[in-house]
Order: sequence, then C-alpha cells, then structure tokens
Amino acid sequence: MDFLAEAVTIRDREGSIVYGNRAALASMGFRSLDELRSRPSRVIMSDYLVQDEHGNPLTLEDVPSMRLLQGDDVDSLLMRTVHRETGELRWRHLKTSPLRDGHGELLAAVTVIEDVTAVKTAETQTRILAESGRILASSLDYQETLQNVANLAVPALADWCVVDLIDPQLRREHVVTAHADAAKVAMAERARALEGDELDPASALVRVYRTGSSELHAEITDEALQQGTRHEEQLHLLRELEIRSAIVVPMQVPTRTIGVMTLITAESRRRLGPDDAELAEQLARRAAVAVENARLHTRLTRIADTLQTSLLPDPLPQVPGWEIAALYRPAGAQQRIDVGGDFYDVFSSSTGWFAVIGDVTGNGVSAASQTALLRHGTRFASRHEPQPAGILRELDDALRTRRTQSLCTVLCARLGAGTVTASSGGHPPGLIAGTDGSVTETGPPGPLLGAFHDGRWPEQELTLSNEQTLLLYTDGVIEALGEAGRFGTERLKAFLAQHACDAPEGLLSALDRELDEFTGGRVREDDVAALALRPR
Repeated sequence: MDFLAEAVTIRDREGSIVYGNRAALASMGFRSLDELRSRPSRVIMSDYLVQDEHGNPLTLEDVPSMRLLQGDDVDSLLMRTVHRETGELRWRHLKTSPLRDGHGELLAAVTVIEDVTAVKTAETQTRILAESGRILASSLDYQETLQNVANLAVPALADWCVVDLIDPQLRREHVVTAHADAAKVAMAERARALEGDELDPASALVRVYRTGSSELHAEITDEALQQGTRHEEQLHLLRELEIRSAIVVPMQVPTRTIGVMTLITAESRRRLGPDDAELAEQLARRAAVAVENARLHTRLTRIADTLQTSLLPDPLPQVPGWEIAALYRPAGAQQRIDVGGDFYDVFSSSTGWFAVIGDVTGNGVSAASQTALLRHGTRFASRHEPQPAGILRELDDALRTRRTQSLCTVLCARLGAGTVTASSGGHPPGLIAGTDGSVTETGPPGPLLGAFHDGRWPEQELTLSNEQTLLLYTDGVIEALGEAGRFGTERLKAFLAQHACDAPEGLLSALDRELDEFTGGRVREDDVAALALRPR
C-alpha cells in the first residue's frame, strides 16, 4: 500500500496502530514504521487539538477505527487537527473498513485518510468572502457592520478579530474586539485600556497604517509581548490570553488607509500563514469600503437635513381672520439624502398676506437652489407686486434667466377678509370643501413657470365662508401609490367631503393618516405638502 497517495493505517484489536504506509508516516511526522509503533495512539493524539467539522472536540474513542473495534457501526469522519507545537492546521477525511479472517472474525480496522485541507480551506475562504459581501451591504451603520464582519472571521479564520479606525493624527477609534468567549473579551478590553488611545509610533498598528503593508507574525514570542506592552499588568493579561500568531492588515480605500484590522490565534494553537494574510487583506479592504460608504452617507444625510431644514418655512404665523394649518412629509425613508422640491410658505408683505405652495422638478442640490429662489423670490416680489399673477410672472422671468432649464409649479394666493385671489402656474387647482359635503375646484392653472417666454397666468377671485375650507396641495398627495393604484383627485375630493367639518389642523392630520393607510406603509415616491385655510 506504499504506492497509494492516501494515508493508510491498520489498527489491531487491541487498538494499537500496527501499520502505516509512507503517506501515513509522512502525514503524522514519523520517519519509520517502528517509530510509529513505539508511540501509543493516545500519546500521538495528544499532540493535536482535534475537532469535528462543527468544532466539537474529539477523543481517541471517537475515531472510526476505535469505534469499529468496539463493535459500533461507523460512518466516515471529517476531522480538523491543529498540531500543538507547529500550529499546522489539517483537515482529514477518515474512512474505516473491517479486516476479517476466513471465519469472519474481526482482526483489525483499516483506515484510509484523505487530506482535504486545500478543499476545506478554499471552502472556508469562499464562504467568508461571500458572507462578508452580504453583511457589508446590509447596513449603513459602520460600527454594527464591522462587528458583524469580525464575528464572521471568528473562529473560522482566527480566535480574535480587532478593528481600529485611525485618523492622520494617529487618533484611534477602537471599534471591535471579537472573540467567542465574552470573559476573554473583557480581559482584552482591560489590556487595551491600560494601553490608552495614544498609539505608540513604533507599534505594528502604526507601521501598517503608515506603510499600507500587512504584517504577518507567525509566532508571537514572550519577548515580542514584552516589547509591545507598556505595563506589567497589561503583559500579564496578554500572557493569560495565550496569543500564538497574528496578522495586522490595513483597511484601505483608493486614496488612503483608514484603519487596521488585526487577526489573532490563541487557544486554537493555529499558526497563521500567507494564505490567511491574503484572505484577511481582502476582508479588510471590503470592510474599509463599507466604512467609507457609511461615513459618506452620514455626511450627505447631514447636509441634506441641513438643506431641508433651511428650506422649510418658519412656523405658520397668525393670519388675521384665517385659521391655517400645514402638512409636509418628505419622500423616502428617514435616511434619504436627496432634498425634495415641494415647498409652502405663508407670509405678510406691504401688499397683504400671501400663501404659496409649489413643486420644483428634480431633487438634490439643484432642487434646493430652485426652492430657495422661489420662496425668497416670492417674498421679494410681493413687496411691490400685489397681484399673484404678477408675482408668478416675476418668478417665471427669474427661472428663465438661469443657465440651466428650471421648471416648477406654483400656486400663489393673496388672503383678504374672507376672500382669496389665486393664480396658478401649472399647479394642481385648489379644492374648496363645504360643510354641506360639496367640493369644488378653483380655476384652471396657467403654464408651468420657466417653460414659455410668453406665459400668462389668470387670476381668480374667491369668496369663502367660515363653513368652507380651501385645500392647496402638491401632486405628492394625489400621486401617492397604494395597492389600488394612485390616490387620485376623486379620492381626495371624497375625503374632503367627509372631513369638511374638521378644523384645518384636524383635516390635515386625518389626510396624513389616510395617505399612510392607503400606501400600506410603502416608502412614498414624492414629497407631500398641503395647506388648509378657513376664514374665522
């Protein structure tokens, strides 16, 4: 059997290995069959940390050949071994068969041992990278993401995973210390606290951060521990952790290094090697990109929130003779980073009180600049132009002089004593709801603002009683999407007929709930803005 590539052993009825072919001798580190026979099986096995494929410890009695000799039915066994002295990791697949005499009596157990280390290592690496891709794309909270990645690396790749983000001033943000044993994590945290957040320029962390090159420390000696610690207590804690081997890899994005990931083996007795370092580098690069994306998203969200806040009007003023309420809901989820284009405003001018509502095409910075132009332009124009149509004309002029095409819809209304003078530039008509259940539209709109050089905007004079409410809204209301399609103007009119007796604030609160119920909790595709006005 010496010609076989697979290792083959024969164990006699007393449980001793009486034969091993050349491959078996080489895999177990013996130079001759006599040397193998001279060492009891239990002593040989004590040289290794032995586990099954699920990480459960195995004893000599769990080996298929020993179980067969005890009369048990046996299956093949996938076994993971780490040599306690060398730290070498091997995966072996054991298949055992009985050897019987002519009378069927069991003489020995023959085991074929297939080395599947390469296959299992590739399988582990592929799984870690695939799972890390899913984890890194699952959240924009970089601390949570890094914790999940570290948990993925432990214990499949190492016993410990530590992640530190570092800035150009060598200030460290310690993010993760991952280990399967929470008590040991507490010990490591105590050791790190003794070190402090001020990094030693001679440390491996700083070297890797500055050079962008990984460091593989295959064997961590006690001398190395002493050189890397500042306090006796810290050294004592690290000794208790039984650190064996370490890889320190940079977390890099295209233009710079943002931190360092450290993988450490200890109680597993594994010695890390170049293949482990290559996998760790890939994992660290992916984690760095996820951190950078999360930071960018946070900055953009903060900018968008600042823009959105700056574009929202002040709290509604008290308008003599009017009761007014407003509704505004931005499109998308809470984490959206695009500034929407819907706006409203209620303000006083030397020419009277005005209410304005509009919708700018697009979103983002372009929409923000247009919204600012329209809000402040409306206030400025109202100082010398009392007619809403005249205000729209000036806004149209301002939009058409911009270098890029800027389109929007605006409805401008001047409020009098129970009267409204309204003019619409492409905006949905207002709706007048009476307590008698009637709902009517205001006059048809004129053209979009910014679209035509010869645009004209008609005005309409409205007289309202204190039993009527005027609703001004953006198309985000009627375009809200539910299982039944779009919310639509007819559904909005039916809603107003039902709630016409509500005060403006109550009516808009009910409308907000109605839209939520209609969309079924879906993320809204468009901003929603509305003003409800009723004479006192």
